[in-house]
Amino acid sequence: MELGDYVRIITKRAWIIVLTTVFAMMAAFVASRLQTPVFRSTVYLNVVPGRLDWGLQQVIVGVMRNYAGNITSRTTAQKVVTRLQLDITPEQLIDKLTVKPVESDLLIQIDADDYDPLIARDIAQTAAEVFVEDTVVQMQDQDANERVEVSIRDYALPGVLHKPKWKVNVVAGAVLGALAGVVIVFVLRFLEADIIHNARELEEYTGIAVLGLVPSSGSSTARRSSSRKRG
Repeated sequence: MELGDYVRIITKRAWIIVLTTVFAMMAAFVASRLQTPVFRSTVYLNVVPGRLDWGLQQVIVGVMRNYAGNITSRTTAQKVVTRLQLDITPEQLIDKLTVKPVESDLLIQIDADDYDPLIARDIAQTAAEVFVEDTVVQMQDQDANERVEVSIRDYALPGVLHKPKWKVNVVAGAVLGALAGVVIVFVLRFLEADIIHNARELEEYTGIAVLGLVPSSGSSTARRSSSRKRG
């Protein structure tokens, strides 16, 4: 088939594509509204070497991954749970945390997710404070020039909506709905592949020009009935 044929097939049943698109968008919107909102609070830690030395900075970049792992350890999580008096296990708290090093800026990003924006803030802030305190203790025996200074860049703020993001979901639903509609249209076309609908399709199928058409019996009966009434 040529491009024009594909366009005709889609245009003929465009209503199916519109219907599936609208349905998918509505389903995505409703599903998003039914989900419990999750809020995310973020705090950043500065990781600064004791001296401005390129070699020491490279060492810190390598150590930052270890630092990220320590923040999500059960030991740190237990301290956070105890300090905030949360009714959850350390493992459950760890599931709420996402920690990643930002090596280019010598930062560690701590994200805390919770259904309550204030609890998300408290978890992020307390996790940062506990890690900073532990790092200060570990660095006491180090020479001042060899130390790694860890500090909180900005205090955590109440969490902002992290998910569901209904606008993104609705757009994704629209795309998937449109694709599903196109697939349905071509499946229907495939099922009707052996059915001849009009004279043009008959000519394309046989290669012979159509000289005339025999009206259906229903059409002939209707015309005869109409003639009798006029008579």
